[in-house]
Amino acid sequence: MASNSTNIQWLDTLRALAMLGVIFIHISSPLVNMTYWENMPFWWIGNVVDSGVRFAVPLFLMLSGATLLNKDYKPGEFYKKRFTRVLIPFMFWIVVYWIYRWVTLTPKMQPHDIYTGLKWAGNLFLKEGVSKHFWYIYMILVIYLFVPFLGTGLRKLNMSAVFVILLFWITLAFMCKSIPMNMYNWSGNYGSKLFGYFIYSGYLVLGYYLVKLPAYSSKIRFLAAAIFILSIIVSAVSTYFFSLNAHKLNLSIYGYLSINTIIQSIALFMWIKDSSFNNNYLAWIIKTISNYSYGIYLVHIIIISILFDNGIYWKTANPLVSLPLIVLMVFVCSFGIIFVLRKMPGGKYIAG
Repeated sequence: MASNSTNIQWLDTLRALAMLGVIFIHISSPLVNMTYWENMPFWWIGNVVDSGVRFAVPLFLMLSGATLLNKDYKPGEFYKKRFTRVLIPFMFWIVVYWIYRWVTLTPKMQPHDIYTGLKWAGNLFLKEGVSKHFWYIYMILVIYLFVPFLGTGLRKLNMSAVFVILLFWITLAFMCKSIPMNMYNWSGNYGSKLFGYFIYSGYLVLGYYLVKLPAYSSKIRFLAAAIFILSIIVSAVSTYFFSLNAHKLNLSIYGYLSINTIIQSIALFMWIKDSSFNNNYLAWIIKTISNYSYGIYLVHIIIISILFDNGIYWKTANPLVSLPLIVLMVFVCSFGIIFVLRKMPGGKYIAG
């Protein structure tokens, strides 16, 4: 992959979109779950929003594939660099989340001695991985173990062979869509968890493949944009009819491994690839969001939780207003925390 400024800019754009997409998912999902058949106009708003940001996690993985699999690494150097950037901030924030979860317990529920405290902390890790959004960090740390070898293998293949691998992966993802995968807790069934990591790693290969393709024409970009919009419609409408048929909320098409989500992620990647902005201010904003995306990902759940505990969530106003407003609040607060941490002595190593 060429390293010119245009390429850097579109990668920053995709990373910023992925980060904002994650925040939208975590804020709109409660709306979808809480209003189904109780307030269908509000539910449709949440459904359309949630359907439009399913690309978030796949896009992060595709960006890893696009930026990492094209290069030759010595495994030791790769592990030191990637794990320093990912693992050290993660270890800091996992402690922060343990403390936060303890503080938010009622006084009667709080453990106050070392033994019960360690037992509580261990149970929280086993049940939720401390915080459920950390599932992605556990997964990417495992996937990083194989990136140097995966990249070496892929670079020995021609594009046609990589395309065949992707067709096999998409078929496997479709066949395994109903298999439960243990992604959140560490209480057992580790084979299911590792299998899930294996399936998700296909997104890295997808990112590697798409970034190697020649620059797209304006017609291809237009088609990709149209497919992206169509994927949102398909997801929202299918969710409604699937739920109607099941007599309960059915969010299966939301899944990160659903064919519709894979198509949506490909379409957005192709739409944005090699694009650039002439507005320097907008380019700076996008680059900054991209640069802070990992730290924002780590901290944003605490901000959402604090807002929710103080009655600030989708019910604050009509979701057309409350959803983007709360996303903005969560983003600004999360960014501010990471910004301040990075300015502190040694903070750049732990902030993310």
